[in-house]
Amino acid sequence: MPLTENLHLLSQSIFCSGLDRDELRALHGITAIKKVKKGEILFLEGDPAGGFYILLAGKVRVYKASPEGKEFTIHQINPGQLFAEAAIFRGGEYPANCAALEDSLVAFFPKESFVQLIKESPQISLKIIGSMSSFLREFNRKVEELTLKEVPARIASFILREAERKGSEHLLLDIPKAELAKRLGTISETLSRNLRKFKELGILQVHGKKITILDPDHLQAVADGEKI
Repeated sequence: MPLTENLHLLSQSIFCSGLDRDELRALHGITAIKKVKKGEILFLEGDPAGGFYILLAGKVRVYKASPEGKEFTIHQINPGQLFAEAAIFRGGEYPANCAALEDSLVAFFPKESFVQLIKESPQISLKIIGSMSSFLREFNRKVEELTLKEVPARIASFILREAERKGSEHLLLDIPKAELAKRLGTISETLSRNLRKFKELGILQVHGKKITILDPDHLQAVADGEKI
């Protein structure tokens, strides 16, 4: 793949989101970009942990296998996510198996090369820590919302955050509604039903994936817990 495209994919990951172009180039210089086919094994439990990965495209899963051959999925990894990162700190062996759920693209970071890079360029490690800290704050916010907020409030909060991020009251959902429903801890039917309710109340205008905020104050009230 062209260097420009590789750098763009790396920049979309949580791990690399705070790096500038020169820092991304330096990181790319130690990285192996690999295509993996559906069902292909990236590593097995007990293999030497020589580095860690970022998923750039596709889906992979980390799983355990019992002596009887039963498999138990521990994590499903989506694009932009880091995995096998314990190799950075503990080395030794991979504690689980990993295989591609579909044709995927991964970036592999050899442990020794990565450690040497951050020794030579410590600002890279500081920016990575900052990016991961932001991710943890966002993760904690999501846990809090899923625990304390009802579905309409979660939907309203998501729409308001997207509007703020894009600087517009006109939004175009860039993920399928089924995936958005999963992120919000609900199902597609419940998501659609609540969007229809928002539309009936004149809070939103909804046409397929296009959403326009008509009454931001009312939407904020719902996000804050007001019943609709």
